[in-house]
Amino acid sequence: MIKFEHVGLRYGVGPEVLSDIDFALEPGSFHFLTGPSGAGKTSLMRLMYLGRKPTRGLVTMFGKNINQMERAQLAAIRQRIGVVFQEFRLLPHLSAFDNVALPLRIIGRPEKEIRNNVDELLEWVGLGDYKRALPPTLSGGQQQRVAIARAVIARPKLLLADEPTGNLDDEIGMRLMHLFDQLNRMGTTIVVATHNQNIMDQFGHPRLALEQGSLSVEVPDKHKNWIKRKIEGVF
Repeated sequence: MIKFEHVGLRYGVGPEVLSDIDFALEPGSFHFLTGPSGAGKTSLMRLMYLGRKPTRGLVTMFGKNINQMERAQLAAIRQRIGVVFQEFRLLPHLSAFDNVALPLRIIGRPEKEIRNNVDELLEWVGLGDYKRALPPTLSGGQQQRVAIARAVIARPKLLLADEPTGNLDDEIGMRLMHLFDQLNRMGTTIVVATHNQNIMDQFGHPRLALEQGSLSVEVPDKHKNWIKRKIEGVF
């Protein structure tokens, strides 16, 4: 699904923010991405959703070398990826319904199917009464739920979520994590960047741990203690 080989990233002429990143994720896996502020989590997510190309090294997505792709080819790959951004990136002139429906309209789904799917998902995230509301009239937590619904509506092959529960109360946050788990059981590969220790402990998925631009993996042992390991091969 995703493979990074000796990947480095720098912005402009500054120092590398990611250095020699090596990992490969199996289709259908679920990982948390964690690390202190400034460790490079958002930069790594940006590489995974093809918002940037690496400064050096090789990134392979869905078996294709993205370093050599033209813009049109990258756009086709992005249609298989759902992304929840920290800043939401909702279109302010579109209703909550139309923001969530957008990925389905882009790929040409029938309007009846769109209406049924969007209505059901908005009800599930607790926004059934707000489907005609414009994003500027919604709270931060409500906007975040719209952004999450938009990211998952087309059942992407890969879902990347950057702090998806950051503006949500515990009940809604846990409900959305269960939605991610359900998508994962249906085959979606998921990476969730989070600082929420409770969620990571409760769901127990392996953690990709970033520290000072370098990556390691943490997995639970039989006593639910977290063991840091050097990344080797595919997991």
